[in-house]
Amino acid sequence: MSIRKIIDWAIQETEWQKIGNIASPFYYYYDYAGHWVWACDVDLGNEEVLRCVPVAANNREIIYAEQGRAVTLSRLGNGKWVITGLAKSLKSTVHFIYLSFSDDMYQINRKVLRGYVIRPLTYGELGELIAPYGYGTLPYGVQGKFRADGTFLEIVEWY
Repeated sequence: MSIRKIIDWAIQETEWQKIGNIASPFYYYYDYAGHWVWACDVDLGNEEVLRCVPVAANNREIIYAEQGRAVTLSRLGNGKWVITGLAKSLKSTVHFIYLSFSDDMYQINRKVLRGYVIRPLTYGELGELIAPYGYGTLPYGVQGKFRADGTFLEIVEWY
């Protein structure tokens, strides 16, 4: 098999499968086929979060996964995404360790954690948001996107 065929195969596979992070608690959702299914919101690391992504019928144990856990998504024939399993890696955070080498010695210069985490906002964080957000406008449990260092980026989920 040529390298070109391997690359084409890898590109084709990525079109039908993705890895994302659970961005909301699981809930019942009335799908397009008229059935109640388990679903949640999934963050793929892009600008938008996929809403109401159903769990595949044979993977009911996924509904016990906690928020922020990595999951695999597969595209169905109709173009819709479905959660098919738990992923082995979480691609939203990366830990970089910068080293310097001299002779047989190495030294850690700095450690950096990059990426983001989605979690519910605390009471204190709700109180610090500027208008029109904050207490009274946003309910407790609203989801926020934070950098790995804890800096608030945006509100992800608001019911």
